[in-house]
Amino acid sequence: MGQSVGSVWEKLKRRLIEEIPPTSFVGWFSEVRPLKVTDEHLVLEVPSTFVKIGIERRFRTLIDKILSEVSSPPRKLKLVVRGDEANTFPGVVTSPRYLGNLPLNPDYTFDTFVRGKNSQFAFAAAQLVAQSPARAYNPLFIYGKVGLGKTHLLHAIGNYILSNPNSLTVVYTTSERFANELINAIGRNATDQFRSKYRNVDVLLIDDVHFLKNKEATQEELFHTFNELYGNGKQIVLSSDRPPEELHGLQDRLVSRFRWGLVADIQPPDLETRIAILREKARRQNAQVDDSVLELIATRVTTNVRDLEGALIRVIAYTELGQGPVTPEILDELVPKEISKQRLTVEVIKQEVAERYGLTVEELEGPSRRKDIAHARQVAIYLARELTSSSFPALGAAFGGRDHSTIMHAYQKLQEEMETTPLLRSEIQSLKEDLLNKYAA
Repeated sequence: MGQSVGSVWEKLKRRLIEEIPPTSFVGWFSEVRPLKVTDEHLVLEVPSTFVKIGIERRFRTLIDKILSEVSSPPRKLKLVVRGDEANTFPGVVTSPRYLGNLPLNPDYTFDTFVRGKNSQFAFAAAQLVAQSPARAYNPLFIYGKVGLGKTHLLHAIGNYILSNPNSLTVVYTTSERFANELINAIGRNATDQFRSKYRNVDVLLIDDVHFLKNKEATQEELFHTFNELYGNGKQIVLSSDRPPEELHGLQDRLVSRFRWGLVADIQPPDLETRIAILREKARRQNAQVDDSVLELIATRVTTNVRDLEGALIRVIAYTELGQGPVTPEILDELVPKEISKQRLTVEVIKQEVAERYGLTVEELEGPSRRKDIAHARQVAIYLARELTSSSFPALGAAFGGRDHSTIMHAYQKLQEEMETTPLLRSEIQSLKEDLLNKYAA
């Protein structure tokens, strides 16, 4: 009988723990999980393109050497980014009533959402919407900073509706995905199919509507989609990182409609709620973590639930390696203290993108058309347009004095490539998330 993916992964982990420092293993591999084993590869899933690049650069040679010794036949490493494989969420229940292209995470339910004073109102509103679509609050607009649970609640609404006996159809999407699908539909002369999908659904869940800023055609499409759904008594749920009145760059008539129903916010959790979140996360992973350690983590990570859960995963992985107790010194390595975030600007984006691709800012701004530089420049332009309020002419000035039409072309070209290239889309999403987690938007 051939080796299972689990047995090959366990052998690889044991050898890696012997070869590299425990904190390095935890930092890079704590959120890696095995997907499958083939005759040629051990396929591992990583949480982001950043982790994929880091593991390949630092550990590929060592991992391939270990795999040649512990697996039969000898295999090599293959990494995929979460979201690039069809089996992103192995436990997801497919339903003919789910019409979206992006999967709903089966772990994102109302039962797994740890609520506190910071999120009680949004949680209760989301539950009512799930129980009585289009009869409770329509639209429901949930806002809060990155990593506080907005996506969890949108998925929970979708999962609840699909798990109960009814005939309601559901679509979950992000504003960026909505925009890219529209661009693709226009290019294929398939706007009728696009509109049929979004205007005939019973429950439409759209994440991160703040990314619609300055996308006039997409805003126009969403405006008419909203009117059609609302007029036909269909449920709309939206999320954003800011309240409707702060959505600059969106049409006033669209923002006005976002306020027609209920606007609910999610604030950063207090200490007690952060500890409760960590306890629940540890319980779900069947991990024994001392309360004193949970409290230490909760005092260090204060503003982002996603970062809180990531910190716990690293601590659990460290303890499972049998490296002894988690001391304050070890915690400094595993969970660095939060610092005030620098403002996200075009200059910051250029620096981060240049570093990610092993280039200099001068190369991004310069005239070189070398393929790797041109690609990185397009990525930086796209992210700068998406994450700042800079106009195309302003971005032209920031990227070496280029004409605004050149900048617009680079932005649109990358948008089109993302629609047809899942790896590129994942790469950009990973960069975007890293920037939003690291800097204040």
